[in-house]
Amino acid sequence: REPTHVFEAFTMLAALSQRTSSAGLGQLVTCSNYRNAGLLAKEAACVDVYSGGRLILGLGAGWFDREYQAYGYRYPPDRERLAILDETAEVIRRLWSEETVSFDGEHLTFDGAYCDPKPVQSLPPIWIGGGGEQVTLRIAARHADATNWQVGLEAFRRKSALLEGYCAEIGRPFGDISRTHGPDCRIFDDDAAARTWCDEPGGGHLWGGADPDGYLRDNLVGSPETVAAATQAFIDAGCPQFVLWLRDYPDDTTLLRYATDVVPLLRPPT
Repeated sequence: REPTHVFEAFTMLAALSQRTSSAGLGQLVTCSNYRNAGLLAKEAACVDVYSGGRLILGLGAGWFDREYQAYGYRYPPDRERLAILDETAEVIRRLWSEETVSFDGEHLTFDGAYCDPKPVQSLPPIWIGGGGEQVTLRIAARHADATNWQVGLEAFRRKSALLEGYCAEIGRPFGDISRTHGPDCRIFDDDAAARTWCDEPGGGHLWGGADPDGYLRDNLVGSPETVAAATQAFIDAGCPQFVLWLRDYPDDTTLLRYATDVVPLLRPPT
């Protein structure tokens, strides 16, 4: 992939907090291994204060081993990274809500740690990114206000059922967790134009050279009517919120057409 500019998330959110007034401000998602959890809690709380209470904290275990290597981070085994995510979500909430925090976990340790000022929101929402069905969804059941998955409709339904079961195991209402979806989105005048875009030589528009049929099935790409039908299917499966990866960015055509041509076609879940 060609190198490109990527701004650091929390300095960008701090800047955006001063240029916006109502939008929620978050990231999908911060790797829990890249910062001390106390530092992360402090950075996030400050963004919430700067923005008047608009922070959304996205957390994930991290998966891109080459990025770890590039910056000199140790790349722990999967189970260890997930355990760190679990402890991070727990301790951050405590730092946001308790005067001082002492914590002696398997991976994280705090001894009378402060996080002041506290967030403006009593507890900013935490989104857990990742849909691992044996461990990550159990972490989400314990800690998430929202999940974010980038999967097809059948996988969304399967993960939803598993998450509901994990919530039942710990006595947490399943409805407390908002299940969000993060598909690619691009709107064309008709589906033939979308197929032509997908089939360009080398599959340059598709992440990792994905299969065009699967890509069009699992993402919101096509005519307004096709995109509306795909969106509605996720709504009916229990998805109340979408984080769209706009594939014509920085052009705003898809963003505007989604609002004007797709949203009016949607209805409440059946």
